[in-house]
Amino acid sequence: MQYNLTIKEETLPVEIEVTSANTISAHMGENEYDIGFSPVCNNQIHLDVNGRRMNVYVMRSSDGKIIMLDGKSFFVQDADLLEQSQVKKSRIDSTPTKVTPPIPAVVISVLVKKGDTVEKGKTVVVVSAMKMETSLVAPFNGVVAQVNVQEGDKVMPEDILIDIKAEEE
Repeated sequence: MQYNLTIKEETLPVEIEVTSANTISAHMGENEYDIGFSPVCNNQIHLDVNGRRMNVYVMRSSDGKIIMLDGKSFFVQDADLLEQSQVKKSRIDSTPTKVTPPIPAVVISVLVKKGDTVEKGKTVVVVSAMKMETSLVAPFNGVVAQVNVQEGDKVMPEDILIDIKAEEE
């Protein structure tokens, strides 16, 4: 199967071949990946990519998926579906707009306070889930309007941890 995925406004052709029930082979450009997978829950998958084991968290949104991998988040869209539905790109709508954990977690540290200026991609909160720390980043440039958590708080997906007012362009 051929897919065209859009990640950070770059479209990448990906060819996927199912090799067994829980194994696929993926080709991206010159790179080939043998991937074993097993679902853990609705938004978590355990992967074995070319012998490297990792947990991946997936949050669905109306126009794509937010993938958390090694503490980094990626907004991924199916470019072919975007073209079919004629969804136009928007400067903020195509990226996450909330600082929220991908899975139930505990706040380890809050790195900003109300009134701080933040840049897109700056870590604002660190959470821990299943003995793994994840850095949550500012989705755009702006000013911290509200900090809704403190260290030790238990948080859930869709809880807004930090309110950021977007910078006017």
